Amino acid sequence: MNIPWRRTILSTAVVCGLVALRLASGTAHVPEPSGTIKVQRSLMGTIWNIEVVDHGHPDLARKAIDSAYAELARIDNLMSEWKPESPISQLDAAAGEHAVEVPAELREILERSIRYSGITEGTFDVTWRGMGNIWHFDDAFAVPSAAAVAKARKNIDYRKIHIDGNSVYLPAGTNIGLGGIGKGYAIDRAADVIKHAGFPDSMVDGGGDVLVSGTKNGEPWHLGIQDPRKERGEILGVASVSNMALVTSGDYERFRIVNGVRYHHIIDPRTGWPATASISVSVMAKTAEEGVVLGKGVFMLGPEKGLALARQQGIEAMVVDPQQKQYFTDGFREIYESR
Repeated sequence: MNIPWRRTILSTAVVCGLVALRLASGTAHVPEPSGTIKVQRSLMGTIWNIEVVDHGHPDLARKAIDSAYAELARIDNLMSEWKPESPISQLDAAAGEHAVEVPAELREILERSIRYSGITEGTFDVTWRGMGNIWHFDDAFAVPSAAAVAKARKNIDYRKIHIDGNSVYLPAGTNIGLGGIGKGYAIDRAADVIKHAGFPDSMVDGGGDVLVSGTKNGEPWHLGIQDPRKERGEILGVASVSNMALVTSGDYERFRIVNGVRYHHIIDPRTGWPATASISVSVMAKTAEEGVVLGKGVFMLGPEKGLALARQQGIEAMVVDPQQKQYFTDGFREIYESR
């Protein structure tokens, strides 16, 4: 299950776990001694940090960052199910009644989402929102009944999405939430805006999901990976990355423990219950979209099948199982240093 755009996946709760070793959280338009400009803003229900190596042009770097944030806001208006006027909200509201003409950009994302769903054996499914509010991790948390979960889960099936050109139809009960793909797509778009503005070295960090371009002062960007069973900021190790996305999914941000059982926010669409095969997964991919989507699939499939998926799709991954044993693809092991 992929998490609501506002309340989860686009918050640090969902796939955070990357602790940037620049550490200082940054404030708006603060020049760094190293010749970087770092801008922090709140958007899409989470904290964003964009850092650009200015190459002697700080004013232009600030403009590039402002343009990147403008692109993020545009995507939020397009894809947020928390905004009634957004195309995705209008599509959900019309479920079971009539098809909706959507922008080509949104149609393309839905088509990719359907493809990802097949690739991940249904562990990624944009129709997860049809479950409604069965799982929520606020003060009113309660473990739902097995009957309630089974009934709600019947609304999840990406194969129910009907696309004809830019016209999309959803049957009654089917709702789409782009939280499991939208933030990754937004990160990629923001990074493209910065690159096209003439700044090849940057980092776009959306609540812990990170895409880095180029280098920082000639060195890879060094990112710490949160230890899933220790306090915030205590890391398992450091990944050194250039021109790649690094995304972490974990069961440790939004959860409740009831009668000794940990119930967390990463819900397996195939069962309707929290996934249990992993407690943390970090993936390195060419795009943040791939990292966010495929990382969830790896998490739910666990060490053996998850790493097989990673190798099949050409991404690198580290899986931490419930016994806290770590498993790696060869490529991830090469860029990772344990602490």
